[in-house]
Amino acid sequence: MLEFLTFLLDNAIMPIKSEQLLLTKGDKLPLEDAGYRYVYGISEGIIAVQKEEMILDFSSIGQFVGFYADGNSRLEGEVLTKSAIVWKFELRDILTKIGVNNDGFLLYSKQASHMHDSLMKKISILKLNNTNKLILSLRSLASRFGESATDLESCRLPECFTKKVLSNYTGIKLSSLTKVLNNLHDDGKIVHSRRVILVHI
Repeated sequence: MLEFLTFLLDNAIMPIKSEQLLLTKGDKLPLEDAGYRYVYGISEGIIAVQKEEMILDFSSIGQFVGFYADGNSRLEGEVLTKSAIVWKFELRDILTKIGVNNDGFLLYSKQASHMHDSLMKKISILKLNNTNKLILSLRSLASRFGESATDLESCRLPECFTKKVLSNYTGIKLSSLTKVLNNLHDDGKIVHSRRVILVHI
């Protein structure tokens, strides 16, 4: 995934304007401003892509925020981790650069396919009941962002995936989410404590 960001930052191939931003938890990334559309390539950290309070997806190292579009409301990114490093681009510059380079277009297509697959998977999961919705969401997040646990069959979710974040991502009310987490713990599908979620995969 880092290949596309490396391509965009390569000034030997049609240089485009970019700006490195050092961010902290809670910082917002506007995707539209004064008629401009922005895209952010992530070098470090985890960013939520959200529509008001609803989280559509998450992006991390080598991935991008800003290729999503919604004509009805404004989308923005929010830093979930303690810190993040991103590269800011104008969307039109990216489209111009990939338009003149076949390798760039292929890298963009790979990125777009990954985003599409992630959103389609989420849409199918959201049709399920709360228990299945949550366990499948946790497994998906663990496979994408999880950290190895001492148990090789488990992944630990980064602490930035709080109950509030999971609630905003799955659409499960916070009060119900705690109950479902406890049930999944009792069923042996996860290990859940105050700030730790281990997911058996």
